[in-house]
Amino acid sequence: MIRKARWHSQRSSRPRSRRRLWLVGFLVFLIILFQGFAYVDRNLKPPIMNLAKIRIKQVATEAINEAITAQVAQQQDFDKLVNWKMDTSGKVSGFMMNYAEQMKITSNTFKVVQATLNDVNQLSEHIPVGMALGSPVLASFGPKIPVRIEPQGAAKVELSTRQRDAGINMILVEVYIDVNVDVAVVIPFDMENEHVETEIPLSYLLVVGDVPMYYYNAKGEPVGGNGAEAPNISIPFDSKSTSTNDTNATTQQPGTSSMQDQNSEIQP
Repeated sequence: MIRKARWHSQRSSRPRSRRRLWLVGFLVFLIILFQGFAYVDRNLKPPIMNLAKIRIKQVATEAINEAITAQVAQQQDFDKLVNWKMDTSGKVSGFMMNYAEQMKITSNTFKVVQATLNDVNQLSEHIPVGMALGSPVLASFGPKIPVRIEPQGAAKVELSTRQRDAGINMILVEVYIDVNVDVAVVIPFDMENEHVETEIPLSYLLVVGDVPMYYYNAKGEPVGGNGAEAPNISIPFDSKSTSTNDTNATTQQPGTSSMQDQNSEIQP
């Protein structure tokens, strides 16, 4: 009977030891898992977010540019955007934007941008964890982290112009669309806002004015390819001022000589 009791006690102690081993192994696994999450959250989350911002900004910009370019290609004539003002001689004296055409293009572009953002929202990008380590060898390894984009608020679309010099009395006028969009970059356990801005040129207009016969650069050198030589410019000579200076010089000469004679007589 004593032997049977000992055998039963040894047999019952083995499952308990196995349970303890499984419990210890499970606790070690949980500790390693939490440590891994803490390491990723502390060290890998900032570079992953930066990569996600760059990728999402690239995707959003490309989608907006393609959509607006396709919409702009459907427009037939952009000359109606600008109303030119002429003077009595028929030369361009100024210009102003056509408000009706401006609002039409702006509203159409706004609709295209909003529809594009809704389509981009359904896209899902994946970034390997190895890219966040900064190593070219490990860039394509590791689990892929999903990245999503969500539009935040309405897009802002403006039709603007800017001018720049294109030569002597020539101005290049550029008409372009400025699109500003705020989006949210979503990665696991984190989300940050990102501002996307893009410009799409619509038209270029060159305003040519009268070119002078002679002109100089910043160094005072004549510039021009017409082969004409600039005339010599001389400073006008004032004869009255020079004559008065000469008379003053002649009146002072006798006085100076007499003073010299008196000084010579006083000396013993």
